[in-house]
Amino acid sequence: MDIVWHGLGSFSITGKPVAAEVTLVTDPYDNAVGLRFPRTLSASVVAMSNQSEWTSNGEAVAGQGDRKTPFLVEHAGEYEVAGIAVRGIAGEKKDGTAHTIFRIMLEGIKIAYLGSIDRKLTNEEIEALGNIDILVLPVGGGAVLDAKTASSVVSQVEPRLIIPSHYDVKGVKEKFADVEVFCKEMACPREDQNKLKIKKSALPAEDMQLVVLARA
Repeated sequence: MDIVWHGLGSFSITGKPVAAEVTLVTDPYDNAVGLRFPRTLSASVVAMSNQSEWTSNGEAVAGQGDRKTPFLVEHAGEYEVAGIAVRGIAGEKKDGTAHTIFRIMLEGIKIAYLGSIDRKLTNEEIEALGNIDILVLPVGGGAVLDAKTASSVVSQVEPRLIIPSHYDVKGVKEKFADVEVFCKEMACPREDQNKLKIKKSALPAEDMQLVVLARA
């Protein structure tokens, strides 16, 4: 499996569950956020956690394989497309805005994608997520989790690998904290990578690991 970060909460998660590679893209953003969204992305599935300029530019992602357009997952429910299993779990942000978090399974690896959440998880959400290998969560503060609260969410989920999102990068208009603030909160090994390449057999066996991805 390959995981690439495009900025904010947008990731490409690519694997090969059967004969052909498939990709899921999370939260494609509008260029109004200050970053330029990639023009060449294609995917079998696009998962959008809410409706905002940060998350809902699904038209920017082309279809993959026989699909002219990706399958959009925006709401609660269970879906399986091209070997990618997705569970949408409905919730709200602090202000009452609808917000969906996702449990994604590809190549046997279970990923929790929390979008632009700004609060701790409920007991019901933790139960719905189940055992998680990789946790992707925002850490930059403001309209999303800050570093301290994000570290508490990590403790709630207890993943094997952590990937932060929604932190300060050149160009983004939102005022986020630097990712280093979150890294200091986490007492676990850290790696900086351009792209995460991971197999289930290579996931950390005991200690959690933090992976900070460079924006592609």
